[in-house]
Amino acid sequence: MDIVLIGAGRVAGAFAPFLMKMGSLRVWNRTFENASILAKKVGAVAISDPTQVKGDFAFVAVSDKALKNVAEQFSQSFTVALHTSGFHPSSVIEPMANYVGSLHPWLPIPEQDHNLLVNALATFEGNREAEQIAAELASIVPLRLHRIDSQKKTTYHTAAVLLSNYVDVLMIKGGELLREAGVTPAYDDDDAPSNEHSSGELDAEKLFVKEIVETTLRNYLKLGKDSLTGPAVRKDMEVIDAEASTLSEKWSLVYRLLAEIIMEGGI
Repeated sequence: MDIVLIGAGRVAGAFAPFLMKMGSLRVWNRTFENASILAKKVGAVAISDPTQVKGDFAFVAVSDKALKNVAEQFSQSFTVALHTSGFHPSSVIEPMANYVGSLHPWLPIPEQDHNLLVNALATFEGNREAEQIAAELASIVPLRLHRIDSQKKTTYHTAAVLLSNYVDVLMIKGGELLREAGVTPAYDDDDAPSNEHSSGELDAEKLFVKEIVETTLRNYLKLGKDSLTGPAVRKDMEVIDAEASTLSEKWSLVYRLLAEIIMEGGI
C-alpha cells in the first residue's frame, strides 16, 4: 500500500512507526525540513514536491484549521483518507479521497512518542471502506477502537477538551497554589516513615496533585455524580467566598462559576 503521512507534528510522529508497518510510507509537511526529520526518524521518505502527494492511503495529521486547505490542495489524490481531528467530521476531507474517515486517539499526545498510543482508546467515524483501513491500523498499534456519530463530533471533542486540556489546566493551577501555600515534606528523606505510597522522584507539589486527582478518579469511577464533595456540595458560601477572594479575577470567576453550577444542580 502506498501511504502518505500528511503532517510532521506530535500526532503524526506518534503514528508514523505504525503506518510504516502497513506499506510504503512517505511524509509530506508544509515545512520540508520537518517532514525530512520525521521521515529519517522512522525510515520513510520525505516528499518535497506537493504534486507527488498522492497514493492509496492518506493519513492526515494536521491542525484543525489546516484540514480544509489540505483536502482542497490534494483533491482527488487518494483512494482512502483518514484524519486525526477529534473536532471535524470525516466529511471535511471528502475532496481528497473516494473514502474518508476520522481516527482520533482519545488521549493527549504532547510529544512524538508512539508508545503513548499502545492500547489507547480511539474513535472512528466515516465510510465503511475507510473503517477497514482504520481497523487495520488499530490492530497494528493496537488501539481500542470505538465508533462515534459523525454529527456529534463537536460534543465529543468538547468532552475531550474538558477531560484533558481543562483538567490539565486545573492541575497546573492547583500545583501553583500548593507551592504558594508552602507544602513541603514534614520529614527529611532519612527520617521519613516507610510508606507503600512512596512518591519516588515527585516533589511535594506534584505528589499532592497526584494523590488527590487519582483518588478523585477512583471515586468517580465507583460513584459517578455521588463522588462530588466540597464546599459547593455543602453550599458553604463562607468558604467559597473566602477561597475565591484569594484568586486572581479570572480564576475567581472560574471558581465561582463552577461552584454555582454544582449548587444549582447543573451537573
